[in-house]
Amino acid sequence: MNNRQTVRSFEYKNDYFYLVIRQAPELGPQTYFYCCGVSIARFDPICWGKAGICSNPAFKGLQQLRADVSAHAMTLGVQTINAEHIPCGPITPTPKRDGWYRENALQIDNAKPKDIQNILEFSALDLVKTILAVCAPDAKLPVKCPSPPAMQKWLESLGIKNYKEMAPPPIARRQDQDKK
Repeated sequence: MNNRQTVRSFEYKNDYFYLVIRQAPELGPQTYFYCCGVSIARFDPICWGKAGICSNPAFKGLQQLRADVSAHAMTLGVQTINAEHIPCGPITPTPKRDGWYRENALQIDNAKPKDIQNILEFSALDLVKTILAVCAPDAKLPVKCPSPPAMQKWLESLGIKNYKEMAPPPIARRQDQDKK
């Protein structure tokens, strides 16, 4: 006897970030798990030196994304629940490089596939908008969510080649300056 179920997966992945929303049929046909991650290293050419220590805009943007997704989902009549007990590792891409930051899972309930597609596209634009508000405030965001490769190409165009040399000097404490 074959009791296999089809599991729907909605994904938005490029070298900068990934968003994966996977159906959880064991919890019901309208339940999904939301997982997301960002490459801090890939955003460095855009963000380097634009925020203080421990205030990486890509890191903070991903943290903010979960709250924004929950607020957006409510406007669609969809519920979200923290799902820290669900490991995202098995359903998300395994980055080949270090410098990736992942958030814990979010459970999405009472969602139709069109709601999930809407949440996915909202997430991609919201994450980039939040990060670029600090890193490239003059960047004109696409109105419609571009494909993952098109988004990657656009983000690459915002990067500075020699970003470490072009960044402002680090904030130094007076005692550190006196030691020189």
